[in-house]
This record gives sequence, structure tokens and C-alpha cells, in this order.
Amino acid sequence: MRRVLLATDGSQGSLRAARTLGAMLECMPEVEVTVLYVAHVPRELYMTDVYGNKVVPEIPLDVMIRRSAEPILNSTIEALGIPKERVRAEVQVGDPAEEITDLARLEEYDLIVVGSRGLGPVKEILLGSVSNRVLHTAPCPVLVVR
Repeated sequence: MRRVLLATDGSQGSLRAARTLGAMLECMPEVEVTVLYVAHVPRELYMTDVYGNKVVPEIPLDVMIRRSAEPILNSTIEALGIPKERVRAEVQVGDPAEEITDLARLEEYDLIVVGSRGLGPVKEILLGSVSNRVLHTAPCPVLVVR
């Protein structure tokens, strides 16, 4: 194993996943980790107002997303607990499950690590979950941490 993709949303579940992965990697110093945060912004709202007119915000949406992602990425990297030289931070916009699996496929990751929200069986059936969708569509093994 050379490359691991760790998806985070800043939740307790994703921080638990980071700590678990960090413990696993203590004896594997050659493994590099990409910490991925996906901002779920519906494409139809991305650069338009409610009427569909293009909007040029005072602060571009990409900049606002990156600013809001920084504390989430930093806390996840801290929870991971491995040297920062081995970690790359990445921010994407879109559907989280799709962005996670697309990046894993494009960059040929060996493992995806995600946290589980623990929705419960009824909510999971009705709402689905990012971890469940990643588990069923990923191009590589997936570790879901509860």
C-alpha cells in the first residue's frame, strides 16, 4: 500500500477514522495520505442566484469554500497524527460520494478511509450515506470506521 485517501467532513466519525488510520500507519512510513474535504454545493446554486442569473460574488465561492474547509482539514490532519510531509490536503465541490470515488479512480489510490455517521437502519435506507455509496462504488478497498 502506497497511497490512501481519507475523506473528512469534520464530524466525530471522520476524526475517529483519521485517528484509526494514523494508528495503522505508524509502522508504514512509506504510505502517503490525501485528506479530502468535499463541499456539497448543488451545481445549480454554484454561480447563479435563485432565478438562474449568473452571480459574481464579492468573495468567490471557491475562496469561501477553501476558507471554510481549512479548519476541517487541519483538525483531521492533526487527528491523523502522522508527519505533515506525508499528507496532502484536497478540497473538491460536488456530491461527496461521487467526488471521493472519482478522485480515488483518477489518482489510483490503494485504499479509501471514511467515517460512519451511524444513521441507524431506517434513516440509512431512506437517506443513504456517503460511506455506503463509497463502499459500493469505489475502485479500491474501503475502510469504514464506526
